[in-house]
Amino acid sequence: MRKAIEDEALVPLVGRRGELEALVSALQSRQSRLVTGPRGIGKTRILREALSLAHGPHVVLRAPRTLHELLEQLAAILPCRMAGRAPSSVLKATVLPALRAEPCAILLDDANECDPRMYRFLQAIYYSPGSCLIATARSRGSMGHLRKLLWDPREEVCLKPLSRAEAGAVFDGAAQACKLSGLELDDFRNRTLASARGNPGQIVAMCRLAARPEYQAGMHIRFLPVRMDVLPRFLGDRSDGER
Repeated sequence: MRKAIEDEALVPLVGRRGELEALVSALQSRQSRLVTGPRGIGKTRILREALSLAHGPHVVLRAPRTLHELLEQLAAILPCRMAGRAPSSVLKATVLPALRAEPCAILLDDANECDPRMYRFLQAIYYSPGSCLIATARSRGSMGHLRKLLWDPREEVCLKPLSRAEAGAVFDGAAQACKLSGLELDDFRNRTLASARGNPGQIVAMCRLAARPEYQAGMHIRFLPVRMDVLPRFLGDRSDGER
Protein backbone atom coordinates (compact mmCIF):
# COMPACT_ATOMS: atom_id res chain seq x y z
CA MET A 1 0.00 0.00 0.00
CA ARG A 2 2.79 2.47 0.89
CA LYS A 3 4.48 1.91 -2.49
CA ALA A 4 1.21 2.56 -4.34
CA ILE A 5 0.69 5.83 -2.46
CA GLU A 6 4.27 6.96 -3.11
CA ASP A 7 3.85 6.30 -6.85
CA GLU A 8 0.47 8.03 -6.78
CA ALA A 9 1.98 11.25 -5.41
CA LEU A 10 4.09 11.54 -8.57
CA VAL A 11 1.18 10.93 -10.95
CA PRO A 12 -1.03 13.95 -11.72
CA LEU A 13 -4.72 13.88 -10.87
CA VAL A 14 -6.18 14.98 -14.20
CA GLY A 15 -9.69 15.30 -15.54
CA ARG A 16 -11.30 15.36 -12.09
CA ARG A 17 -11.52 19.04 -11.22
CA GLY A 18 -15.33 19.17 -11.04
CA GLU A 19 -15.61 15.93 -9.10
CA LEU A 20 -12.88 16.99 -6.68
CA GLU A 21 -14.53 20.33 -6.04
CA ALA A 22 -17.86 18.59 -5.41
CA LEU A 23 -16.31 16.28 -2.83
CA VAL A 24 -14.42 19.06 -1.06
CA SER A 25 -17.61 21.11 -0.87
CA ALA A 26 -19.53 18.12 0.49
CA LEU A 27 -16.91 17.46 3.17
CA GLN A 28 -16.82 21.10 4.23
CA SER A 29 -20.60 21.36 4.44
CA ARG A 30 -21.02 17.82 5.88
CA GLN A 31 -23.16 16.50 3.04
CA SER A 32 -23.21 12.81 2.16
CA ARG A 33 -21.95 11.61 -1.22
CA LEU A 34 -21.52 8.35 -3.16
CA VAL A 35 -18.49 8.08 -5.46
CA THR A 36 -18.96 5.41 -8.14
CA GLY A 37 -16.89 3.95 -10.93
CA PRO A 38 -15.13 0.74 -11.99
CA ARG A 39 -12.03 -0.56 -10.28
CA GLY A 40 -8.96 1.54 -11.03
CA ILE A 41 -10.92 4.65 -12.01
CA GLY A 42 -9.49 6.59 -9.04
CA LYS A 43 -12.16 6.58 -6.31
CA THR A 44 -9.68 6.14 -3.45
CA ARG A 45 -7.30 8.68 -4.98
CA ILE A 46 -9.93 11.40 -5.27
CA LEU A 47 -11.01 10.77 -1.67
CA ARG A 48 -7.45 11.32 -0.45
CA GLU A 49 -7.12 14.49 -2.53
CA ALA A 50 -10.44 15.83 -1.21
CA LEU A 51 -9.44 15.12 2.40
CA SER A 52 -6.15 16.95 1.94
CA LEU A 53 -8.08 20.05 0.85
CA ALA A 54 -11.10 19.93 3.17
CA HIS A 55 -9.18 19.62 6.46
CA GLY A 56 -12.21 18.55 8.51
CA PRO A 57 -12.55 15.83 11.16
CA HIS A 58 -13.03 12.43 9.54
CA VAL A 59 -12.47 8.70 9.83
CA VAL A 60 -11.64 6.41 6.92
CA LEU A 61 -12.94 2.83 6.93
CA ARG A 62 -11.57 0.22 4.49
CA ALA A 63 -13.94 -2.26 2.85
CA PRO A 64 -16.03 -3.47 5.81
CA ARG A 65 -18.67 -5.97 4.75
CA THR A 66 -20.39 -6.61 8.08
CA LEU A 67 -21.49 -4.42 10.96
CA HIS A 68 -18.93 -6.06 13.26
CA GLU A 69 -16.05 -5.27 10.90
CA LEU A 70 -17.24 -1.67 10.67
CA LEU A 71 -17.55 -1.31 14.45
CA GLU A 72 -14.11 -2.80 15.04
CA GLN A 73 -12.53 -0.32 12.65
CA LEU A 74 -14.34 2.60 14.29
CA ALA A 75 -13.42 1.43 17.80
CA ALA A 76 -9.75 1.32 16.78
CA ILE A 77 -9.90 4.92 15.53
CA LEU A 78 -12.21 6.68 17.98
CA PRO A 79 -11.32 7.39 21.63
CA CYS A 80 -13.55 4.58 22.89
CA ARG A 81 -11.08 2.96 25.30
CA MET A 82 -12.05 -0.52 24.18
CA ALA A 83 -9.77 -3.29 25.51
CA GLY A 84 -9.58 -6.58 23.66
CA ARG A 85 -12.28 -8.09 21.49
CA ALA A 86 -15.90 -7.23 22.18
CA PRO A 87 -19.27 -8.32 20.74
CA SER A 88 -21.08 -6.09 18.29
CA SER A 89 -23.63 -4.97 20.88
CA VAL A 90 -20.91 -3.63 23.17
CA LEU A 91 -19.03 -1.98 20.31
CA LYS A 92 -22.19 -0.31 19.02
CA ALA A 93 -23.14 1.01 22.47
CA THR A 94 -19.68 2.58 22.74
CA VAL A 95 -19.02 3.78 19.19
CA LEU A 96 -22.38 5.43 18.42
CA PRO A 97 -22.31 7.85 21.41
CA ALA A 98 -18.69 8.74 20.54
CA LEU A 99 -19.67 9.64 16.99
CA ARG A 100 -22.63 11.69 18.16
CA ALA A 101 -20.53 13.51 20.73
CA GLU A 102 -17.92 14.47 18.14
CA PRO A 103 -19.57 14.45 14.69
CA CYS A 104 -17.33 13.91 11.69
CA ALA A 105 -17.28 12.70 8.11
CA ILE A 106 -17.32 8.91 7.78
CA LEU A 107 -15.49 7.80 4.64
CA LEU A 108 -16.40 4.27 3.66
CA ASP A 109 -13.96 3.14 0.97
CA ASP A 110 -15.07 0.16 -1.14
CA ALA A 111 -18.62 -0.08 0.20
CA ASN A 112 -19.67 -3.12 -1.81
CA GLU A 113 -22.04 -5.91 -0.68
CA CYS A 114 -22.79 -4.38 2.74
CA ASP A 115 -25.06 -6.30 5.07
CA PRO A 116 -28.43 -5.00 6.39
CA ARG A 117 -27.18 -4.45 9.96
CA MET A 118 -24.47 -2.13 8.67
CA TYR A 119 -27.13 -0.19 6.78
CA ARG A 120 -29.19 0.36 9.93
CA PHE A 121 -26.16 1.53 11.92
CA LEU A 122 -24.98 3.94 9.22
CA GLN A 123 -28.53 5.23 8.85
CA ALA A 124 -28.29 6.55 12.43
CA ILE A 125 -25.02 8.31 11.51
CA TYR A 126 -26.39 9.61 8.21
CA TYR A 127 -29.15 11.49 9.99
CA SER A 128 -27.04 12.68 12.94
CA PRO A 129 -26.46 16.47 12.97
CA GLY A 130 -22.95 17.42 11.91
CA SER A 131 -22.14 14.01 10.43
CA CYS A 132 -21.98 12.83 6.84
CA LEU A 133 -21.20 9.66 4.94
CA ILE A 134 -18.89 9.56 1.90
CA ALA A 135 -18.83 6.11 0.29
CA THR A 136 -17.12 4.64 -2.75
CA ALA A 137 -18.47 1.68 -4.69
CA ARG A 138 -18.41 0.18 -8.17
CA SER A 139 -22.04 1.23 -8.55
CA ARG A 140 -25.08 1.89 -6.41
CA GLY A 141 -26.34 -1.59 -7.25
CA SER A 142 -23.15 -3.22 -5.91
CA MET A 143 -23.56 -1.74 -2.43
CA GLY A 144 -25.96 -4.31 -1.08
CA HIS A 145 -28.36 -2.91 1.50
CA LEU A 146 -26.42 0.34 1.78
CA ARG A 147 -27.82 1.45 -1.59
CA LYS A 148 -31.07 2.25 0.22
CA LEU A 149 -29.26 4.95 2.19
CA LEU A 150 -27.40 6.70 -0.63
CA TRP A 151 -30.23 6.37 -3.15
CA ASP A 152 -30.49 10.00 -4.30
CA PRO A 153 -28.84 10.56 -7.72
CA ARG A 154 -28.02 14.12 -6.65
CA GLU A 155 -25.62 12.67 -4.07
CA GLU A 156 -23.70 10.60 -6.62
CA VAL A 157 -20.28 11.58 -8.00
CA CYS A 158 -19.70 9.30 -10.97
CA LEU A 159 -16.10 8.99 -12.20
CA LYS A 160 -15.99 8.50 -15.96
CA PRO A 161 -13.03 7.26 -18.07
CA LEU A 162 -10.42 9.90 -18.89
CA SER A 163 -10.03 11.41 -22.33
CA ARG A 164 -7.07 10.32 -24.46
CA ALA A 165 -5.16 13.50 -23.60
CA GLU A 166 -5.87 13.12 -19.87
CA ALA A 167 -4.89 9.45 -19.95
CA GLY A 168 -1.67 10.43 -21.74
CA ALA A 169 -0.80 12.82 -18.91
CA VAL A 170 -1.35 10.01 -16.40
CA PHE A 171 0.90 7.70 -18.42
CA ASP A 172 3.68 10.30 -18.59
CA GLY A 173 3.56 10.81 -14.82
CA ALA A 174 3.41 7.07 -14.13
CA ALA A 175 6.32 6.35 -16.49
CA GLN A 176 8.41 8.94 -14.67
CA ALA A 177 7.42 7.58 -11.24
CA CYS A 178 8.30 4.04 -12.33
CA LYS A 179 11.61 5.17 -13.88
CA LEU A 180 10.80 4.02 -17.41
CA SER A 181 12.28 7.07 -19.17
CA GLY A 182 15.36 5.12 -20.33
CA LEU A 183 13.23 2.67 -22.34
CA GLU A 184 11.53 2.88 -25.73
CA LEU A 185 8.05 4.00 -24.72
CA ASP A 186 6.16 5.03 -27.87
CA ASP A 187 4.68 1.63 -28.70
CA PHE A 188 4.13 0.71 -25.05
CA ARG A 189 2.44 4.07 -24.44
CA ASN A 190 0.04 3.70 -27.37
CA ARG A 191 -0.86 0.13 -26.54
CA THR A 192 -1.30 0.86 -22.83
CA LEU A 193 -3.62 3.80 -23.50
CA ALA A 194 -5.65 1.73 -25.95
CA SER A 195 -5.94 -1.15 -23.48
CA ALA A 196 -6.75 1.01 -20.45
CA ARG A 197 -9.56 2.93 -22.18
CA GLY A 198 -9.25 5.90 -19.87
CA ASN A 199 -8.80 3.94 -16.64
CA PRO A 200 -5.98 5.71 -14.73
CA GLY A 201 -5.42 2.87 -12.28
CA GLN A 202 -4.78 0.44 -15.11
CA ILE A 203 -2.29 2.84 -16.70
CA VAL A 204 -0.35 3.18 -13.44
CA ALA A 205 -0.46 -0.56 -12.80
CA MET A 206 0.80 -1.35 -16.30
CA CYS A 207 3.72 1.06 -15.80
CA ARG A 208 4.56 -0.59 -12.47
CA LEU A 209 4.47 -3.94 -14.23
CA ALA A 210 6.72 -2.65 -17.02
CA ALA A 211 9.33 -1.61 -14.45
CA ARG A 212 10.00 -5.28 -13.68
CA PRO A 213 13.05 -6.75 -15.44
CA GLU A 214 11.11 -9.80 -16.67
CA TYR A 215 8.90 -7.53 -18.77
CA GLN A 216 11.82 -5.76 -20.46
CA ALA A 217 13.82 -6.88 -23.49
CA GLY A 218 16.76 -4.55 -23.96
CA MET A 219 15.28 -1.06 -24.41
CA HIS A 220 11.81 -2.44 -25.18
CA ILE A 221 8.89 -3.38 -22.95
CA ARG A 222 7.02 -6.62 -23.50
CA PHE A 223 3.45 -5.43 -23.59
CA LEU A 224 0.95 -7.66 -21.82
CA PRO A 225 -2.67 -6.45 -21.84
CA VAL A 226 -3.84 -7.62 -18.42
CA ARG A 227 -7.32 -6.92 -17.07
CA MET A 228 -7.55 -4.54 -14.12
CA ASP A 229 -9.11 -7.21 -11.90
CA VAL A 230 -6.03 -9.46 -12.15
CA LEU A 231 -3.27 -6.83 -12.19
CA PRO A 232 -2.79 -6.89 -8.38
CA ARG A 233 -1.81 -10.57 -8.63
CA PHE A 234 1.00 -9.69 -11.01
CA LEU A 235 2.11 -6.79 -8.84
CA GLY A 236 1.92 -8.72 -5.57
CA ASP A 237 -0.12 -5.89 -4.11
CA ARG A 238 -3.51 -6.80 -2.65
CA SER A 239 -4.21 -3.21 -1.73
CA ASP A 240 -5.54 -1.21 -4.62
CA GLY A 241 -4.14 2.28 -4.38
CA GLU A 242 -6.01 3.36 -7.50
CA ARG A 243 -9.43 2.04 -6.60
